[in-house]
Amino acid sequence: MSGVPVAWFLVLLGALGGIAPAVAEPADGGMVVVGVPGLTWADVDSGAMPATRRLADGAGVASMTVRAVRSRACAVDGWLTLSAGRRAAGPVGPCLPPGPVADGRVTAWDGYVAAADAASYGAVPGLLGERMGAAGRCVEAVGPGAAIGAADAQGRVEHYEASVPETFSCPLVLVDGGILPPDPAARGVALTRVDEIVRRSVDAARGGTVWVAGVGDGASSIRPRALLVIDDAAGGGELTSPSTRQPGLVQLQDLTATLLDDQGVPDSEITGRPVDAVPSDASAADLVADRVGFEVRAGTLRSVSPQVTGWLAAAFAAWCLAVAVLAWRGRRMPSWLRGAGVAVALVPTATFVANLVPWWSAGAPAVAFTVVLAVVVAALTALAVVAERSRPLGALLAASLVTLVVLGGDVLTGSGLQLASVFGQNPTVGGRFYGIGNTSYAVYGVATMAVVGLLATRRSGGLRHTLGLPFLVLLLCAAVEGHPSFGADFGGPPGLLLGGLVVLTAAAGVRVTPVRALLAVAGVGLVTGTVAVLDWLRPPESRTHLGEFVQTVLDGGLDDVIGRKLSQNLTNLTSPPLLTMTLAAVVLGIVLWRVGRPLSTPASVVLRGSAVMAVVGFAVNDSGLVVPAFAAVALVPLLLAEPAPTAESEAPVVRSRP
Repeated sequence: MSGVPVAWFLVLLGALGGIAPAVAEPADGGMVVVGVPGLTWADVDSGAMPATRRLADGAGVASMTVRAVRSRACAVDGWLTLSAGRRAAGPVGPCLPPGPVADGRVTAWDGYVAAADAASYGAVPGLLGERMGAAGRCVEAVGPGAAIGAADAQGRVEHYEASVPETFSCPLVLVDGGILPPDPAARGVALTRVDEIVRRSVDAARGGTVWVAGVGDGASSIRPRALLVIDDAAGGGELTSPSTRQPGLVQLQDLTATLLDDQGVPDSEITGRPVDAVPSDASAADLVADRVGFEVRAGTLRSVSPQVTGWLAAAFAAWCLAVAVLAWRGRRMPSWLRGAGVAVALVPTATFVANLVPWWSAGAPAVAFTVVLAVVVAALTALAVVAERSRPLGALLAASLVTLVVLGGDVLTGSGLQLASVFGQNPTVGGRFYGIGNTSYAVYGVATMAVVGLLATRRSGGLRHTLGLPFLVLLLCAAVEGHPSFGADFGGPPGLLLGGLVVLTAAAGVRVTPVRALLAVAGVGLVTGTVAVLDWLRPPESRTHLGEFVQTVLDGGLDDVIGRKLSQNLTNLTSPPLLTMTLAAVVLGIVLWRVGRPLSTPASVVLRGSAVMAVVGFAVNDSGLVVPAFAAVALVPLLLAEPAPTAESEAPVVRSRP
């Protein structure tokens, strides 16, 4: 037996005993991840990383969302999230560099585990290393940050190097590229050092797949991070994953799932999904330029969103105050004030339309966005004002149809307009990447109630003819919002369906009794739950967050989800812009009620349905006052754009039914 290598004897002995030790062997064709917290595509394309930029020309490329627990993902947070495959973070406080490795163990590991437990995201640091070890495969770490990602559940790192070796020994290797400083001069020096680490890692990988990933925010949380995959066999193109459904965009957790999937290791308990390549006819240079442009778009909108929201809240409050004063004094609203209200109501929808224009390619993107937004608001306002002159509630109908076409069409075509938009999906926050978000849900819900209500209260045909078409429209709008293949929203359909039922019953003159209300709530809950369960029955890699919610309930994590959503709801209750919009609408409503300002029957029906939709949306979602506040902004000015009806002009639409 002396001729048999000792290592092979140990492997055989372990297999006979039912134990497969993780043995370090040369790792041709393995996976190497060079993690550089804070790395952006602008860095890669800056000229400071020539070797990496050359590699990007044949690589798979994507922007990566690295949001962990807090608004900024420190380097430690990023490595912990990679380790756990779920959002995780280090202890609360300033960003500290990764703790050192001593005696084969991450010294600060116990604190990392305690912080992950307290974050209530179900993260288990060490899951990546633990799963690899259980499958008999080792993980090699180069540098202290990589040690966090490679450690097992006890924080142990068996294969650790301080610098990149000539060859790697394990099938999975994590390399810490260091944290990029914010100072431009120091950053340039750091990027040169990272470029050398990438070059050496590619050489040491000996033909294996190399990922260069911005695994954290570093000193800034403004932009998504860069991700490129050097794989000669796979070639280039855009990267995506089922968790984002967006070409060129993935999550950090997706990287964990991909690493395990490549090794044939189970990836259960991980929120990410394996990354796939999307074929593209664009040149490598265009793909990189597109990623840089996406960073500019996301960063610009993240910086201007608070300003747009603040100015919108101020404009809506000023408009409500002016209308309230005029109503209190018994004076009619002038046409210019009606037009101003219509413009305010159309701002949220206009922010999505503005993304049809590549304003982020301009030299001053923030200024370009402002100009484009102003032009779009003016155009939509002119359309609504003309429609108001042609028919009662024409402004409401025109604005609602535009909103349904823009948001519904966007969902059906991949949610590209809402991604990286002022009131849509924020790739830096990473809450969701497709479907309809909380703010867009509010304006989409109001538009649905308006179209359904105006159709149901038209003065032609019998009751069956009157309600058939609006009921079909309601179902279609709810399906777009909630179907797993489109909006995949769990909290949206209940509000849409219940609000729509209120609209239809009010139009039909049916009295809502407590029993009927309970039956409606139960029926809507059953439909929503059934859709979620059907989504859960699909393979795990095909589920949306509807099915994942069911799995969370089955795993006993419902308390954590409720606690986290309640905390978020309470946080949004104190938002000054949202409070301003909500209080302004309430004050105006009280004044109009006291002076007896009447609404036409169609307007009253739409108002009732929208109120139910907003209240249910507030109760079910984790958005605080977002839904009721933006519902008020999108609805109240459009309702009041119609002159107050007179007794002669108002007549019942349909006969009352018991």
